[in-house]
Amino acid sequence: MSEHRPLTIHTSAEAAVLTAPARASSPEAAQQPSMTRGRPRRHTERWVVGGIALAVLALHLATNGLYGFQRDEMYYLDSARHLAWGFVDYPPLTPTIARVSLLFFGPTNVWGLRLWPSLAGAVMVVLGAQIAHELGGGRTARILAAIGAATSPVLLGANWLFQTVTFDQLMWLVCIWIFARLLRTGDRRLWLALGSAVGIGLETKYTIVALVAGLMLAVAVTPLRRHLRTAWPWLGVLAAGMIFLPNVVWQIANGWPSVAFTLAHPVAQSGDFGPFAFLSEQLPLIGPLAIPLWGAGFWWLLSGRGRAVGVAALVAAGIFLLVGKGYYIGPLHPVLLAAGACAVESWTRQRRRWLIPTTAVALAVQAVVLAPIAIPLFPESVMARSALPSVRTDFADTIGWRDLAREVATVYRRLPVSERSTTVILTNNFGEAGAVNTYGPALGLPAAVSGELTYYYWKPTRIDGPVIAVGLDLGFLSTLFNGCAPAGTVSNSYVLDNQEFGAPIVLCGRPKLTLDQLWPRLKSFT
Repeated sequence: MSEHRPLTIHTSAEAAVLTAPARASSPEAAQQPSMTRGRPRRHTERWVVGGIALAVLALHLATNGLYGFQRDEMYYLDSARHLAWGFVDYPPLTPTIARVSLLFFGPTNVWGLRLWPSLAGAVMVVLGAQIAHELGGGRTARILAAIGAATSPVLLGANWLFQTVTFDQLMWLVCIWIFARLLRTGDRRLWLALGSAVGIGLETKYTIVALVAGLMLAVAVTPLRRHLRTAWPWLGVLAAGMIFLPNVVWQIANGWPSVAFTLAHPVAQSGDFGPFAFLSEQLPLIGPLAIPLWGAGFWWLLSGRGRAVGVAALVAAGIFLLVGKGYYIGPLHPVLLAAGACAVESWTRQRRRWLIPTTAVALAVQAVVLAPIAIPLFPESVMARSALPSVRTDFADTIGWRDLAREVATVYRRLPVSERSTTVILTNNFGEAGAVNTYGPALGLPAAVSGELTYYYWKPTRIDGPVIAVGLDLGFLSTLFNGCAPAGTVSNSYVLDNQEFGAPIVLCGRPKLTLDQLWPRLKSFT
C-alpha cells in the first residue's frame, strides 16, 4: 500500500522541492515504471483532457445562439464602439475583445460574440488539469481536474455569456497556474510571467485585486518571501504596473469613476452583498455533489506543497465573504476541484479505488441535472414561458430587446419628418440604450444616450429637439423637459415580466435646461 506524503515547502528553498529523488518518488513516477511506458500514457492523457475541453467547447457552440443578447453584452458592444483605456464599471480588455468581434461578426451576431467566452471556457478545462499537475497530481488527478472544470456549474453558467466574468475567471486560473508552477519549480523567472498575468487580469476585472492580496500574504508567510531579496518579484510588480498604468491614467483624468462605482455598488445592491448572500450562493455555484471534492481540495492545499495557494485562496474568499458577491469567488472553484482531484488520487493509492469513478460520475450527474439553469438548452419560446427566467435572471435578460427597439421606432415614426433629425433617444439604463444602439440602426433610429455608468461620458453634443425617453419616470422628466406625455410601454413577444417589461416610453419636447445643467442630473454610477 502506497503512502501519501504531503509535499511541503521546505524551509531551505523552493527550488529544492524537486530534487532528482523527489521526482522518482512523485505520483507520476509511481505510475510510470519506465520512460517508454510513461510517454504513451501521457500522450493518452493529453488526448483525454483535450477531448474534454473540446466537448465543452462544442456544447457551448451548439447552444450559445439559442437566446438573444443579454443586457450586459450590448453594453460591451457599445463600449467597443467607444474604446478607451477605462470604463466606469470595468477595465478595457473585454470591450476590446468585443471590438474584435464587431470586426469579424458584425453588431447583431449573438453566436459570434459568444464564441470568445466559449473558447475561454475550453482553455480553463486544460488549465484545471495543469494546476493539478503543479500541485503534485498525477495522470488520474489531471484528468479528474479536467472533468471538474468541465462540469463546474460556475464555469458552465458563466462561459456562454460574453461578460467580464469569463475572462476574469481565465486570468485568475492563469495566475494561479503560474504561481503553483513557481512553487513547484522554484524558477524565479516565473515572477515576471505572474506579474504580466496580474496586469492583464487588472485590465479585465478589478476583483482580481482580492487574489493579489492573497498572493501577497502567501508570499509573506511562506519561504517564498526569500525571493523578495532578488530582482524577479519586483520585475513582476513592474510588469503588472506598466500594463495597468493606462487605466490608472484614465481614472485620474476622469476623477476615479471606478472607485466611485465600487463604493456605491454594494449600497445600491445591498441584497447581493454580505456574508449570508455570499454563502447562500455557494451551493449552486459549487454544486452539492462537488462539495466533498471542493473541501478535499482545501485540505490538500493547506496540508501540502500547495500551502501558499491555499493561503491565497483563503484570503480571497475572506475578502469576498465580507465585501463581494457570491460569484466573485467563482475562479477559485476549479482550483479547489483540481486540488481535490490530487487528494482523491492520493487516497486511491491507499486502496480506495472506488473514489475515482464515484467522483467522476457524481460530477457528470451534477452537470446534467444543473445544465438547464446553467446554459441555454431549450428554445427561447419554451424558456420564456417556463420557470427558468425566474430562477436565472440572465435568461430573462435576453428577452425583448428587439421588441423594445421596435416600440421606440414606432414612437419615432409618429414624429414629423422635420423633427426626426434632432430627436434624442434617452434611456434609463444601459440595457435599454444598448438595445436601441444594437437593433435601432436597421429601423432608422438615432443612437440612444443614457446617464448610467460609462454612458454618462458619451453624452450627446446637443439636446434641442424632441426626446423619446425609455424607462424614465414621467414626473422626473417633466422637471427637465417641456410637454412630456406617455407614448407607449415596453413589452415583449412572450409577455415575460422581466426588468424592462412595463417600462414607460415618454415623448418630451425641448429641454428646460442647458445640456451642461441637465446632464449631471441623469448621472448614475450605481
